[in-house]
Amino acid sequence: MDICYQNAQNRFIHQKALEMGIACRPLLEGSEEFLELERQGKKRIVNRTRSHRMKLMAGLLAKNKEASNLLLRRHGLAVPNYVVVSGHGEEAARFLAENRPIVVKPLDASNSVGVTLRVADGAQLEEAVASALRHSGKAMLQKYVEGTDVRIVVIGGRVVGVLEYVPAFLIGDGEATIEQLVSRLNEAQLARTGDRQEGSYQPVDLGSAPVMERLRACGLGPASVLGQEERLELYPDSTLAADSIREIVLDRSADCHPHLAEAAARAASALELDVAGIDIRCKDIASPLEAENGGILEVNALPDLIDPHLFLTGDSIDVFRIYLDYLFEE
Repeated sequence: MDICYQNAQNRFIHQKALEMGIACRPLLEGSEEFLELERQGKKRIVNRTRSHRMKLMAGLLAKNKEASNLLLRRHGLAVPNYVVVSGHGEEAARFLAENRPIVVKPLDASNSVGVTLRVADGAQLEEAVASALRHSGKAMLQKYVEGTDVRIVVIGGRVVGVLEYVPAFLIGDGEATIEQLVSRLNEAQLARTGDRQEGSYQPVDLGSAPVMERLRACGLGPASVLGQEERLELYPDSTLAADSIREIVLDRSADCHPHLAEAAARAASALELDVAGIDIRCKDIASPLEAENGGILEVNALPDLIDPHLFLTGDSIDVFRIYLDYLFEE
């Protein structure tokens, strides 16, 4: 029976399960909330990447950034300085003065909505806190770490892949205009997604305010031509709403320092999560994760395996196969 899944993760799980000889079907007719898997008489029920082994308390702790940060620090893991506030007041202003620039984000949101980067003054702080509180009852203020965003996928205590999310940039060839280079970038990234409905990549909008601000600052426009191998960052180093930035996904599994990978596995263990996505911001992925190099930003209890599936390039890295094999381990 052909099943039309609306959720992309379920679709990939179903396809890989059939490829591996594992029976897969929705537990409830007309609902994708739970999938029932069966291999050699053994049955498992999952909710996307929430396995049958996941503890309820682990999921609740991961959703609460304040609680998870506390536990990560108790386990000796690097977490950037933070404070939780219910409004814009003296505590928030004091934290900004001691830690600027900072990031402001909703306490219990799970994506980039309501997140503001590089907040550096009082007016920006007031606006950023208000934005965060539109999505949560409290806001977390956290010291901004220079560097790049890394997602490390952990399944059953094992690090299976490392992705880096880099704000979109262009490399010139001496002939193409910026408009043409942006079009090529969008096409190249979207081509990785197959039917173009999966993956986190959002096309760069050349006419968006942040991109145009960056071009103007560089004395450039859409018709400008970049020189051979000339690199142009498309987003300014200024206060930005995180969801306005378009990112390129890179496989960095081979470059990740063993200590960084170990820290991700320890973070998952600290919250007792068997399947997790560890979000880290660091200056150098090839160096140990210590306070001067960055810290853990978030531990996700429902990690998206689509980007790892699309962008991890190693022959041995098949994240959905690894996930399904893990489900049936004794």
